[in-house]
Amino acid sequence: MNPLIELRGVGYQQGQTPILTGVDWRLMPGEHWAVLGPNGCGKTTLLRVACGYEWPTSGKVLRGGQELADLTALRSRMGWVGVEMLARVPPDQSALQIAASGAIGQIGLRLIGQVDPTSSHYEQAEQVLRDIGCGAIVDSPWRVLSQGERQKVLVARARMTDPWLLVLDEPCAGMDPGARERFLAWLESQLRDERSPSLLMVTHHVEEIMPGVEQTLVMDQGQIAAAGPTAEVVTEELLSRLYGVRVEQIVHSRGRLWPVCSAAGC
Repeated sequence: MNPLIELRGVGYQQGQTPILTGVDWRLMPGEHWAVLGPNGCGKTTLLRVACGYEWPTSGKVLRGGQELADLTALRSRMGWVGVEMLARVPPDQSALQIAASGAIGQIGLRLIGQVDPTSSHYEQAEQVLRDIGCGAIVDSPWRVLSQGERQKVLVARARMTDPWLLVLDEPCAGMDPGARERFLAWLESQLRDERSPSLLMVTHHVEEIMPGVEQTLVMDQGQIAAAGPTAEVVTEELLSRLYGVRVEQIVHSRGRLWPVCSAAGC
């Protein structure tokens, strides 16, 4: 079985500044990964290169075992949800309209020169929203939705093309603790569904890695610091080095990891 995505010696530079260096990593079908690391370590760039939104400046990226020159079809089967998308959504459009816009490759519906979603697209969007627990907000405008509800609507939008990979770039950014825990509980329930696509989730916070996200890729200064089963690679020593604090203990609770820092180190 070929990896969905495989990076071989991948590097990426902006001008003379290296962002990624010598990255080797693979995503196999059915796997769910977290991508962990401090600000500026290359997490988002890694995903953009892996998903074909940036070309590496060295090394190879294989998808399904092949080096592809035309990534149009590939991108249409990847669902990307990032914090930068939140400000681009028309505030008065409904959750249904926003979800349906994913079928035509837009973020919300535009009024000039657009191709409208079909009635079947709207039916599909409503079903996807109901499937992910958003049936009660189908007709609600974006501006009244909570941060957690907005992320779910963007996930519904991303799933309109039946993606084989879903990428969540810091999905809990801006959420209060209650909203974050409700969103993560919902995400865990989605991962238990055999129809769920593979997941890549970028986060700064170890405790956001739910039990269903069994693998973690740790980035540090543009290189892979560790990769493998979450409970094995996420250690006190690693977190202390990554974040420059003294992590005295990692508490394991209900399949999640909670780092405890010393007062002197935080």
